[in-house]
Amino acid sequence: MGGVILFIFYGSILFCVIASIIKIVKYTTAPLHLRWELYRGSSVYELPDGWNKANLTFWQKLKTVILDVSFLREYYHRNKKFWTFLYLFHVGLYLLIFWHAWIFIRAITGNMESASILGLVWGHGATVLAFMGGAGILIQRIINEDLKVYYPSIHYVKWIFMLVTVLGAFYAVDVHFNAQMPTLLKYVRGQVTFQDLEHKLHPALAPASHVLFASVWLIYFPFSHIMQLFFRYYHHLRWDDVPNARGSGIERRVKELLDLPITWSAPHIQSGKKWKEVATEVKDLTGVQGR
Repeated sequence: MGGVILFIFYGSILFCVIASIIKIVKYTTAPLHLRWELYRGSSVYELPDGWNKANLTFWQKLKTVILDVSFLREYYHRNKKFWTFLYLFHVGLYLLIFWHAWIFIRAITGNMESASILGLVWGHGATVLAFMGGAGILIQRIINEDLKVYYPSIHYVKWIFMLVTVLGAFYAVDVHFNAQMPTLLKYVRGQVTFQDLEHKLHPALAPASHVLFASVWLIYFPFSHIMQLFFRYYHHLRWDDVPNARGSGIERRVKELLDLPITWSAPHIQSGKKWKEVATEVKDLTGVQGR
């Protein structure tokens, strides 16, 4: 059984890395969007002097992205009650990520016996915040009719699974390791350095379950909205306001796309032509095509 768990865990890490790389390549090589499909009353080019305004610099964009990610400002402005639970969850999640990183580093490089109770308080506090926030998010999505519209059933399963994962981690640390940081650090060192193959091949139920839950999240991550958020939303959708000026790289890419053939048909689109031919066709009010 332990060998199966090891295969699933390390396989999920490899899968996460490979799938993430494939997703990133797919995002970065995707064709340009049609801007009129994306703007909903917030484009800088809707302003009369929009073309004369300077584009945001990389550092200005990065600053805004950091503020959005750190404080979830869009949710705060749109739904403060939902934002409260969402923010609690994200703060707890960020603290848990840093806590795990600290555990790995401390287990390998530090004196495990001198680990103070502060590490345990850190982990438990982050877990409580993540659980409270996740439970609040799930409840809000169940009782709030406006939120129900935007979330399919799989989202409810995901949040229930998230809560079970958090509870499982709390149980493993607080019960299996008796809330003792030195004991937890020794276990992590043995796992990371492969010093204790017996524990790897015959793991206890609590840590083994947590590893399996973590494996599921690693497999899910490349297909989650988090990947889309960082590699699509901020770079292409929210910030891609670069004008299509003559001689620019955007014009070159647009021309390349317009030279592609149409491979599908509809009442308003006929296959066999190139996109630049269709783009120059105009229908008058009588329905007769002209140029």
